[in-house]
Formats: sequence, C-alpha cells, structure tokens
Amino acid sequence: MTTLDHAIERHGSDSYKWDGSERLFGREGLLPFWVADMDFATPLPILDAIRDRLEHPVLGYVERSDEYRDAVRGWLLKRHDWDVPREWLKFCPPSSIVGIYGLIMTMTDPGNSIVAPTPTYGPLLGLVEKTDRKLLRNPLIERNGRFELDVDGMRRLLRDDTRMIILCNPHNPTGRVFTRSELGALADLAREHDLIVICDEVHCDLLLPGKRHIPFVSLGWSKSVSVVSPNKPFNTAGIPQATLVMPDGEIRAAFQRFLDTTQLNHDSTFGGVGMVAAYRYCGDWLDDVIEYVAENHRLVASYLDEHVRGVRAVPAEATYLAWLDYRELGISETEVMRRLTEQGGVALYGGTEFGLEGEGFLRMNVACPRKQLEAGLAGIRRALG
Repeated sequence: MTTLDHAIERHGSDSYKWDGSERLFGREGLLPFWVADMDFATPLPILDAIRDRLEHPVLGYVERSDEYRDAVRGWLLKRHDWDVPREWLKFCPPSSIVGIYGLIMTMTDPGNSIVAPTPTYGPLLGLVEKTDRKLLRNPLIERNGRFELDVDGMRRLLRDDTRMIILCNPHNPTGRVFTRSELGALADLAREHDLIVICDEVHCDLLLPGKRHIPFVSLGWSKSVSVVSPNKPFNTAGIPQATLVMPDGEIRAAFQRFLDTTQLNHDSTFGGVGMVAAYRYCGDWLDDVIEYVAENHRLVASYLDEHVRGVRAVPAEATYLAWLDYRELGISETEVMRRLTEQGGVALYGGTEFGLEGEGFLRMNVACPRKQLEAGLAGIRRALG
C-alpha cells in the first residue's frame, strides 16, 4: 500500500491530465482531478513485459496470439464468472470509443435515433451527435440519492427510427453498478423492439467491495455488445486496448469489415503485451488499488460532510470517480468552476461535461495518493466551503 501513497511527478511527461490542465482550465499550477487516469504507477508486471518485448529489435505489424485471447477469456471467467466463447471476441486497439464508433457507423444509418441514459460519459454522447444520428436522452431517475435506470421512460422515448441503445455500466459519472433487475428490464425492452445494445463496461473491474458486475451480453440478448478494457483498472490508457464481446454473427461480420477498412485489424504491440500481463499477473495489485480507492471515497464523503456544507458525495458503487452534488449551494456551474480554479487551485470536471442532466454536480477522480486527495479537498473547501 505504501507504493500507492507515493507521489509520482508527472509534469513534463506529456501527461494530458497534468500538462494539459493549464490549456483546458486557463490557469497554471492546478491540482488535477478531472480526466480518468490514475496517479498510481502502472503495475510492474506490465512494465516488465514491455521491457522484455523491447529486447526484440523489430517493432513491425503483429497479430493476436492464442495467448492474447486466452488471457481475456481467463480474466473474464475469473473476475466475473463469465465464460465467453472465443469466437465472440473482437478487438479494437485504439480505444473502446473507436470500437463503439465502428458499431454506430456499421449498424445504424444517418438520421437514425440512438437512446442513451444520461448523464453519461461525454464522448458517448458525442459519438451520436457528431455522426448525424439523433440522440434521445433518457435521464436516470434519482431516488434517495441513488441514480437508477428509467426503462419505462426509455420505452416512451422510442421512435420508429430508433436502432440502438448505448449504456455505460458501471456508470460513469455517477458510480452506479446497475442491478440484474434494471439491466434485465432493459434487455427485455431491446428484445421487444429489436434494438442493438452497446454497453460500455470499461470500469467493470473497479467494483467497490460488495458489488458484482453483470455483463450485459450475459443476459442473453444476442444483439448486444459488451465493451471491456484494461485501460482503466491497470492505468494503461497510453497503450490502449479494447475487447468487444459480440454474440451476433451479423454484428461481428459488420464490425470486422470496419476493422479491415480502417486497418484496425492489426494489434498494438505494447498494448497487447501489456494487456496479457495485466490480466495474468496483476489481479492482486488491482485488489490493493480497489481497497485504497474505497478508502479515498470514504474520505471524500466524510470530509465534505464535515467541512463543505451544501456539497455531498453521491455514494459510489464502482470506479475511482466521485460524483459530487453541490445543488444546495444554488450557484451556477460557471461560478463553481471559477471558484475551484481561482480560489481552490483544483481542476475538476463540471457535471455538464456528461450532458445537461449533470448540472449541479462535479466529477472528481480520487485515484491518487491520499495526501494529494487531502490537498484537493482542502482546495474545494477554500472555494466552496
């Protein structure tokens, strides 16, 4: 655990999170808690695997080996009790977002409508709005401080041209882990209306204690895709990998054509090497991270309760992202962001980054050494306390 407490200097490493804060927030010297990568060192087995690969002097095109596929299947079976047939696996080295983009482009047409529960991860909304598809927003229901899927509301939204639902679970930004009941109702709706469901599950390995992830594809609706990745749990966003689990042969064939057309059918050398090492050798490291992050979530909640009246942490069930509710303050997001940067010296995402339904909230990345988190909370207190 002491390794996780160790602060790593990331300035000057071309870090999007640290070196990019001034450009995005308009002020230098901010402590960054915005973008979703961790300030913990990537686990040593991944770094060692990359070093070992560099002993070979050629970095040419590579293909996915049986070891690669077995590592993915083994991880999903061990971690989520999910035995995935080998033929269901497709891969998209650039990122999960590129993979979802490919599915939108191959399985829907311009002008079709796509439903997304909101608020949600901003790039998912952008994929719909920037590809000439129509976004149908399905606001989550807030009940007793907990955000839940509104499947009945989604049913009322559907149109004749609706072709797809895009879901994020575990949910970014609210931290929910949707239940089997919620997801099953959504699967029934999709089956009834013959809708493709794309479920972004890249945070599924970051479950807080006592929670269980239900892969959407495991619910039995064949026209669904679960998207998983080692990038979030093992801090490997700089060598990205994404696995898409697709039971439907027609969807797989269409997605393969997208990969072939864009030449994404070749693997990323270091991404593949890193993913195999992560899934085979880094489970214990991840368990330590989850324990540490869970304590950081508890610290955020208790600190805000004690020191920042009008701001509270929504109880998190997964992810290292805290969803902070400041609606009681009665001030605008523009003013909150100004105070955070100018008075607090901290950079957080405003809730509207995740859709208009996020107004009145902030997203805070708590995957960092505790002293850094404490300094960030002190900044929030200066700004909003």
